[in-house]
Amino acid sequence: MTEVPVGYTVSVESTFDPSHAQYLHEGSGYFSPEKAVPIKEFSLVGEISADAGFHLKHSGYNLLNKDMEANRNFLPPCANTTIYRYANGKNHIFQLYFVPTKPGQCRHIGKFITEGNTVKKKSWSSLLPNYLQIGLKHLLTYKLSDQDLTVMHSQEMIEASLNEKWQKAYFMPSPADLGIVTFRKWLDEFAGGAPNWQDNIGTTVKDINNEQLYDRWHRHTKFCPNCRRSVIFLDKIYTILQRLTGLLALLALALIIIGIPAKFTLVATILSIISLLGSYFIDNLKQQFFTSIPQRGLPIVKVYADRPKKSLS
Repeated sequence: MTEVPVGYTVSVESTFDPSHAQYLHEGSGYFSPEKAVPIKEFSLVGEISADAGFHLKHSGYNLLNKDMEANRNFLPPCANTTIYRYANGKNHIFQLYFVPTKPGQCRHIGKFITEGNTVKKKSWSSLLPNYLQIGLKHLLTYKLSDQDLTVMHSQEMIEASLNEKWQKAYFMPSPADLGIVTFRKWLDEFAGGAPNWQDNIGTTVKDINNEQLYDRWHRHTKFCPNCRRSVIFLDKIYTILQRLTGLLALLALALIIIGIPAKFTLVATILSIISLLGSYFIDNLKQQFFTSIPQRGLPIVKVYADRPKKSLS
């Protein structure tokens, strides 16, 4: 669960636009423009209704899932259940909820489930406390989330500046835009076009700085018991490593003063350096539970990796 600084409408829209994933989420998982394929089929199944919402069906959008069948079911007012069915019998299920909490803010609740024959591989991470394993998994989702937030907030600001109905503000010529069009039609016909405080997007959407947009503590960590315990655990390890670094440095100095063979002094010095580097690593890892903004260097969130420039020759 995360409390994000973007509104309900743009949050739900995003989940009915699968074609954005290969471009917006480049660098996360299998997502890349080079692996994108056109969506061959995108259709509304049945009718749109106030209570039952609507059901969409579409084909794949990248080289890995191009042969899948996807079903997206919107159950008003907050739930989107998406199921990807593959030819090998494997299914991916995305259960998502979007709860508007106040103007310009929405609560996202999500669960990802994989069905099929999967073999769990043991790794070094299995030696860590369970809550820390979960906390580290949560950290892995932030890059994708930061990409979403960057564009969704920008989209809201542009919409607010235009102050027009979505039919004029959006340009959606592609069949892949059917999901957004269908959601917007449901919203207009059965839900007053927006949450009741957002009749005028220009007065409810506020520009925010990067510290607010990429905050992790208020968005998730303070609500999540696993992430909070992870921060406390990492803070204890950091303190131990800092003290150990000091003790090893003093030991190395003492060995030099009393004339102990140089190899013992060298070992103490190397261990002190390793402990110091470990404390820096742990401190940086702990900081990632608070914000996406780097702890050192320029306070700029690198949402995308630099792509090599292609020569025209």
